[in-house]
Amino acid sequence: MICKYCGAELAPEETICPICGKLFVEENLSVEETVLETEAVSCDIEKKAKKKWPFWKWALSIGGAVILLGALAVVLLTALGVDILPRENDIYNKDKYLVSDEKAKEKANDVVAVINEKELTNAQLQIHYKMQVQDFLNYYGSYLSSIGFDHTKPLSEQKCFMDDKLTWEQYFLKMALETWQNYQTVALLAEQAEFKLSEQAQAELDALAENLEKQAKEGEYASAEAMVQEILGAGCTVQDYVDYVKIVTIGAEFYNTESERLAPTDEEAEAYFEKFNAEFKEAGITKESGLVSSVRHILISPEGGTLNEETQQTTYSDKEWAAAKKTAEKLLKEWKKGKATEESFAALVKDNTDDTGSAETGGLYENITPSSSYVPEFLAWAIDMSRKTGDTGIVKTEFGYHIMYFVSGEPHWLQEAKTMLLSDRTTAMIEEAEAKWPMSVNYRKIILTELELG
Repeated sequence: MICKYCGAELAPEETICPICGKLFVEENLSVEETVLETEAVSCDIEKKAKKKWPFWKWALSIGGAVILLGALAVVLLTALGVDILPRENDIYNKDKYLVSDEKAKEKANDVVAVINEKELTNAQLQIHYKMQVQDFLNYYGSYLSSIGFDHTKPLSEQKCFMDDKLTWEQYFLKMALETWQNYQTVALLAEQAEFKLSEQAQAELDALAENLEKQAKEGEYASAEAMVQEILGAGCTVQDYVDYVKIVTIGAEFYNTESERLAPTDEEAEAYFEKFNAEFKEAGITKESGLVSSVRHILISPEGGTLNEETQQTTYSDKEWAAAKKTAEKLLKEWKKGKATEESFAALVKDNTDDTGSAETGGLYENITPSSSYVPEFLAWAIDMSRKTGDTGIVKTEFGYHIMYFVSGEPHWLQEAKTMLLSDRTTAMIEEAEAKWPMSVNYRKIILTELELG
């Protein structure tokens, strides 16, 4: 026989299904026969109750009940709109993390990530997220449309051009979590080393909440709390922002301290350069590449000139160029008769240079490399391997005559080797710490609030 309720196959003598537990009565019995059959079944049940069922029958019976309950749960969850297909706990867990401001406030203090008992709440994550988005917008500026970024559409509806598997929302969330991980890991290293912030940094941190209140008042906000929520997101508090600044400040100061400690010597950098000579050469860096330097200059532009109305270009006569050169030579000669120091050269710049962009800094340009985009003649003088501190000269470019003062320099290959080796060392330090203190994230609990993208 076959059970009409669950379809299980029954032995001829069985009147109760061992799978679904229901009473089995033949369809073609009359009412009277059904009553008699039911009485017989009742007696049969009493007899069987005294016998012990084989284990597999109990298992099947329980399993059937579980299946039925599971099916009922599926129906209920589906009716409630709940996603019954479980997703991995990763960045793809949600198609959209954006929620209403009310929901964001409700879930603001939910912990969504942990590193060695240091917790990250939704509100704190929102601040890191906001900073990532803002930095990105500031960096790309007017080029955003060319990379497929649309201010008018939600970030969750746009694919990221750097990773087409992610939406922009997921991408910025990923970056926000990684940034917090980086800062928190370095802060844990600082804590382990009993590192203390500088007095100035600590004083600024202590005064931050009070300063936020002043800024809120000046901005005509109801309070610092209201200002923070409007700028950073619903649910964010002044304390959340203070905690954010604290972890960033500690991370930055400790990282700088460690960078100084781990800074390679010239000998270590040279050995590193030789080890990876092929890679450096492929990048166009050799021991003849030139210097990385800092210089000061005074620009003496020729006066007069003839403007071409069509091209809007001004050309100067030989006489006008000669006059400019004479002025430059005279200024350099006068400087040499004086103290002839870097300080006296910087003082001479303000009232004599035609380069308004560097007048206030004493004509200073720093970190000039062989790949810098200065005019060729200026660049060639600045990166010349023969330069020594205090060297001077006059260089002619399309802009005029430059009175040059060489401040300092280092071989380009040596600086690049130092930079790369230091990067290897600090990266190893952080990776080792991240392995020691891994980050756990609960993506299911993460929520984000809407940001102003315009």
